[in-house]
Amino acid sequence: MIRYLAPLALLSVTACTSGIPDLGRNMPADPMDRVAPAPTPQPTVLTAKERLVRGIENNGCTLTTTNAGAVLTDATISQAELASLIPQLESEGRVEVSGDSAIRVVSDRCI
Repeated sequence: MIRYLAPLALLSVTACTSGIPDLGRNMPADPMDRVAPAPTPQPTVLTAKERLVRGIENNGCTLTTTNAGAVLTDATISQAELASLIPQLESEGRVEVSGDSAIRVVSDRCI
């Protein structure tokens, strides 16, 4: 008898209630649907040669003994790197070495 009364009691209780409330009616369609922040632009990676040329351009278009420290700092290179880069840049025609120990950049910024 209890076997028949339990389902009957369950049916009568659910008939008296409004059922399980729909909790999703007041929620947004997709709670994760948000506008993504704009991507941060990545800095351009320059080679040591490009940094050296830019450093010389920023310091008067000529590398001399008086501005060598500033050029090396701007280019973030060492004196050893400078010694290896100058012949490479000279063979590419990007710098001109003069007799008075000055190195001039040949670029659109330095005419």
